[in-house]
Amino acid sequence: MNFLQSIFKKDHSAERDQEISQVVPISECSHECESCTTKYPSSVKIDTSEDIYNSAKQTACHFIVPTGQSDWQHDATSTPHSIENNIVQWIEKESSGLFDHGSVKCSTSSLPIDFMDPKAMERQRGDVLIMPFFVWVRRVDAENVGAVLSELIPQLIKARNEQAQPPAEIQGYAVDKTEARAYIFLCSHKTRDKRCAITAPLMKKEMDARLRETGNYRDIGDDSEDGVHVSFINHVGGHKYAANVIIYLRTGEILWLARCTPATAKPIIDETVLGGGKVWGDLVRVVQKEKAIEW
Repeated sequence: MNFLQSIFKKDHSAERDQEISQVVPISECSHECESCTTKYPSSVKIDTSEDIYNSAKQTACHFIVPTGQSDWQHDATSTPHSIENNIVQWIEKESSGLFDHGSVKCSTSSLPIDFMDPKAMERQRGDVLIMPFFVWVRRVDAENVGAVLSELIPQLIKARNEQAQPPAEIQGYAVDKTEARAYIFLCSHKTRDKRCAITAPLMKKEMDARLRETGNYRDIGDDSEDGVHVSFINHVGGHKYAANVIIYLRTGEILWLARCTPATAKPIIDETVLGGGKVWGDLVRVVQKEKAIEW
């Protein structure tokens, strides 16, 4: 933005915050923790000139596929016949009409796989986390994942709407409820943009440290009550706004924040994750409120 544009640019922050506050509360606390000494390297350049509010789409359903990695090929879900690629194919062909708003997407994640299972190593079998429903499909085979989702997703929507219980299994595959309080996903996709690979680990370090202090940190694989998990995912768009932070709360809030720094990690945990979904307008890309998960 040049000098003249900066002079005549209108400040819409009041209107933005008013609109956001109709969905989730605006935090009255600073989003910068003054005691945090962790900084991004000076080489990390983040775009701060653009208004990022509504720069991302709302989410209807998000499939998280564990890979045990924090970086992936340029198109992370493009490997033919893998679980993630078959989910993408299902989304393109079968997901239309299931949801009345929002996008349906699939991401690879750093969540662990069974390294002792050859089929898991070949991306032919594995677990799938389905958000914002807070359920896992366990050890599903890539060749069957589309049929499983076609049967499972309508049942999850119905169960959430009616405050009922999800099915315990679909086509012989276990469907496990996670009792976690929240999942936080940080883009770490170095192959797409090095800024994400630099910012995400520093954010996770600070977030995990705060969660240990509050008692909400959980080890990998521990989905016990009130836990908060921080994991990496592949490219989500808007890497010039790193760090991108996507938060799913059990109470139904889906929050996408950006331009986050290590100094914002503690406030995000305290105010957003543990404090009722409070946010700061200048960090918001998109927010939404869905029905809470009762199971």
